[in-house]
Amino acid sequence: MHCKQCLQGYQNLCESLQPTLLGRHGAFADRVRAHWVWAIPLPEGLNHRDIGPLLCGGITVFTPLHEWGLSPTSRVGIVGIGGLGHMAIKFCKAWGCEVTAFTSSASKEEEARAFGAHKVVSSTDSKALAAIAGTLDLIIDTVNVPLDWNGLLGALAPNGRLHMVGAVLEPLSIPTFTLLMGQKSVAGSPTGTRSAMDSMLHFANRHQVLPQTEHFPMSQCNEAMEHLRAGKARYRIVLDGDF
Repeated sequence: MHCKQCLQGYQNLCESLQPTLLGRHGAFADRVRAHWVWAIPLPEGLNHRDIGPLLCGGITVFTPLHEWGLSPTSRVGIVGIGGLGHMAIKFCKAWGCEVTAFTSSASKEEEARAFGAHKVVSSTDSKALAAIAGTLDLIIDTVNVPLDWNGLLGALAPNGRLHMVGAVLEPLSIPTFTLLMGQKSVAGSPTGTRSAMDSMLHFANRHQVLPQTEHFPMSQCNEAMEHLRAGKARYRIVLDGDF
């Protein structure tokens, strides 16, 4: 709370940032002590049993909309229909955007449309990507695997942005010429600021945007973890306290 980033309101970018869970005890605690800046009041209109994932995955995908000043007339692509992606689709639909969902799994098309996607495109089909060339103002990539970066950048309209929130472990192979000629950009962001979290919660309350969750009692934590590892989670798992 004294560096330049903190004083400008970007505490999530602080070089001395201390994660809540990583490198310390408390991941399954029933209480946590936090700095008052991060003690965030929850709106009464939201179901508090399901609100937890908004403060991680939710703010991660809300931040690009908040930071880049996206308009309701924007056309947005969401890559991946999972824990992050399904919330991104819901937020963008509530924002008023035309939403295109990218997925490698044809079986998720119906779910994507139920979340609010207007169009569904295969992320592995180069012809499908070529068919929407130059149409999207923003693409939010929520997955952690290499993709057809040239195809995705080609889908962007001039001045479009490919925004990374998925932790792709391999270096990106970006065609510079595509960036130059369309004045396009590649960006990324981790979670979001406290101010953005407040805005997100009020927005979610107004439009009743909540993650799709599955609930397990804390006593079945191991079963919940196996359910997650098996790729069966739809789409966030909440452990209900039964201390």
